[in-house]
Amino acid sequence: MSELFIPLIFLAVCCVLSGPIALIISIIALNKTKENSARQERKTNAADASTKHIQTLADALAEIERPVPPPLPVVSPSAEPIVIIQQPKVQRETFNYYTQRQQQKDSRETAILEQRIGTRWILVAGIITVFAGVGFLLKYAYDNFSIGPTGRIIAVAIGGGIALLVGEMTRRREYGIVAKGVTALGFAMLYAAVFAAYQIYNLIGFTPAFVFATLITAATMAYAVVLDEVLIAFLSLLGGFLTPAIAMSKMDSPVPPFVYVLILGIGAMLCAYYRKWRTVNLLSFLGTFLLYTMWFEDSTYNAALCAGAIPPVGKTLFVLGWLGVFFAIYLVMPIIYGLVKKVKSGNEDACLVLANAAVTLYYLYTVLFDSYRNYLALAAVTMAAIHLAASEIANRRYKEDANLRLILQTIGICFATLAVPLYFKLNAATIAWACEAVILTLTGLRYKSPLTQAFGFLVMFASGVCLFCDLPTHTEKFSFILNAEFGTWCFVAAAIYICHLLYRKSQSLQSYSAIAQILYGFSVITLFISASMEWRWYCKYDIVSAGDHIMLKGLIIILTMIMLLFIIRPISPGGIVPAILAAGLATIGTLFAAGNFPRFHNDSFTIFFNLNLAIVIIFIAGLFMAARLFWQAEEKEYDSRGFAFMFALGAILTLWVILTEEIYLYFYCYNRFEEATANWKFLAQMYISIMWAVYGTVLMIAGFWRKIRTMRYISLALFAMLLVKVFLIDTQEIRNIYRVAAFLVTGITLVGISYLYQFLKKKGFFESLLADADRSLQDRTNKEAE
Repeated sequence: MSELFIPLIFLAVCCVLSGPIALIISIIALNKTKENSARQERKTNAADASTKHIQTLADALAEIERPVPPPLPVVSPSAEPIVIIQQPKVQRETFNYYTQRQQQKDSRETAILEQRIGTRWILVAGIITVFAGVGFLLKYAYDNFSIGPTGRIIAVAIGGGIALLVGEMTRRREYGIVAKGVTALGFAMLYAAVFAAYQIYNLIGFTPAFVFATLITAATMAYAVVLDEVLIAFLSLLGGFLTPAIAMSKMDSPVPPFVYVLILGIGAMLCAYYRKWRTVNLLSFLGTFLLYTMWFEDSTYNAALCAGAIPPVGKTLFVLGWLGVFFAIYLVMPIIYGLVKKVKSGNEDACLVLANAAVTLYYLYTVLFDSYRNYLALAAVTMAAIHLAASEIANRRYKEDANLRLILQTIGICFATLAVPLYFKLNAATIAWACEAVILTLTGLRYKSPLTQAFGFLVMFASGVCLFCDLPTHTEKFSFILNAEFGTWCFVAAAIYICHLLYRKSQSLQSYSAIAQILYGFSVITLFISASMEWRWYCKYDIVSAGDHIMLKGLIIILTMIMLLFIIRPISPGGIVPAILAAGLATIGTLFAAGNFPRFHNDSFTIFFNLNLAIVIIFIAGLFMAARLFWQAEEKEYDSRGFAFMFALGAILTLWVILTEEIYLYFYCYNRFEEATANWKFLAQMYISIMWAVYGTVLMIAGFWRKIRTMRYISLALFAMLLVKVFLIDTQEIRNIYRVAAFLVTGITLVGISYLYQFLKKKGFFESLLADADRSLQDRTNKEAE
């Protein structure tokens, strides 16, 4: 070891001297760069003056050499070559001018890069080297030298004082960032001395160590505030928070570090009172709650919570008390400067307020949820009151700061909403969240805050989740409609409908119309789901003997009503979204009615005059009504006439299918429940063919009467299907007189339709249709041209 003594001493000396050497180099580099900048500025000014002189001469030359226009019609051919000869000279001078300016720009960028290297990068390298050298020197002195621990700590403290002195001297000579870095190095060395005295050498106790650290932090922050140096404040706080973080494992009681962190937080808040240093606020917030988390995760209190035990009330109050203190500090810190100076807060301030509320809520939930849930609800109400009070203070102090006011109001309302499910049952929570969605939507639209509107959608989603978490709504007999579960679903649907009205009346953005349509769709769908479930559970538990066909009939009525709700104005906002949803429900209803209609008849019945057919006819009438509403709507956003055509076509086809099933089921049920009939299938097929012929004839007449070409085409398609049925199916299924009747009715009907076409052709019906079509096309073209 002795042979390494001299090299190690040399290495330590190099480490210590490298910092001052780097400092000297940076100072020299700064002076050089200042001289280079001044010299370059003089050259630039001279070049600019020369350039202006050259440009003046060029302009004068152009004025002298500009040709005089000769009298017409004589043209002088010699004037133009003079301009061509002299022009390149001016272009060459202009090119030289821009080339010189580009060279000056490159030289200036090089000088700036050199200045950054000399004043920043070398400075950072020097500070890191000095700090590392001091640490290695302390370590080496501890292992090899006979200097006592007290001497070593004093040496480091003296080094820190010297660094502070050098930093102040260089600051007064306007060395800028170099002085700041050296000053920060001095404070860091003082922190290192306190830490080494407590953590490594055990020269001082816990209380003196924190007192010294507090004094250092206070002095540093006062120095930073007076000189308006955010870098020094940042580094001082960083060192202040690192000290307890490193020594946290040796602390038996959390009171001293919490008091120390409280002092740091108060110091940072005082900085925030005088200076708007957002980085200092963020560092203080992160440092405080990271230290709080470090203690909490390793504490016996958290171990008891993880084990499922109930900690003592005294310890719970201790944990929550310090949490409340830190919450208050970081609620005030981001907003105090704006309130005092009456300036608007930034996005960083709003995010810090939101983060403070979120962290506090997390620890409140962790501590109180399992054992003290009612008190957690009370804490949420308290948090809501505090944020709303802060919002009112901000409003009275500086009304122009709408962003801060809205974020405080939103947080307060969210805490108030959260208190409800923590204290009451799920139904009450669902209703409260639905109300909160309306409030947030109204607030967001009133103050044009997308963040508040997003919170409204989030709370609305939470309300919907609660609805589905409470399924099934009924498990036994209940009072139909007049029950809390159905009322909760209807309340949420009404809340969403109110939100849709708020967006519908707000025309500030084009996208609000789409949002209103989507919200209306969710509202009606929520109502549809609730009504369907209510009817299903009622049929299951209260009218069990009625069978499933009663439930199916009720669902058809519900489908019809909900489908029309998507279309009827002004209840519906109109637009493409409700139209698509209505078309989807119409498709589902058509398939549902056609597929389940055979289950409606469980006994013999009177054909065409029975309740089962009447219920399906109600749905078909709803389709025709929807088609009429679409035809009259004349929407600009989409082709409402196209939707009218689709609904009318669906109604016609559904009625045809239902009438076909009605005829077949009549003979089937008569044979099964009333009187056995051997030829019931022949009769059914014959009357189905006759009904098709009559139905096609009615469609054809209606098509000619209303001049609807599509209806006539449907009639022709139906007659084609009738011919296929008569020749391919009826010849196999129907015998004797029934077959003759089917053929005769079909043939006579087709002949009659042919005579109708010939009659209308002679009357000029088709020519008038073509003329009307041309006139309509011309009118549409004229409107588009206008």
